[in-house]
Amino acid sequence: MLRAMKYRLRGLVGPALFLALTYYFGWNAVHGKSGLEAQAAQRTELHAAQIQADTVHKTMLMWQTKVASLSGQSIQPDMLDEEARDVLNLANPNDLVIDLPAQKTSD
Repeated sequence: MLRAMKYRLRGLVGPALFLALTYYFGWNAVHGKSGLEAQAAQRTELHAAQIQADTVHKTMLMWQTKVASLSGQSIQPDMLDEEARDVLNLANPNDLVIDLPAQKTSD
């Protein structure tokens, strides 16, 4: 009887070891450092970083365009004067300024 139990246990050791290894590698394939869950999180982070990089690139292009338009060859003095007056909310003393009444809206 003892010999039969040893024979059966010996026959179960191989499959049990194989199942344990399969479980270990399967669990790591899903939950491990390089598993499916980690890859999904990395894809999400990559997508967010790409969106942020695109936003920064668009902002950089906008500023490059503005800086390029301020160079001496491309800027027009009257456009600069108009923009400065608009930003500073000022007028030239020689300008004629007429205040217009606010338009009434009919509700």
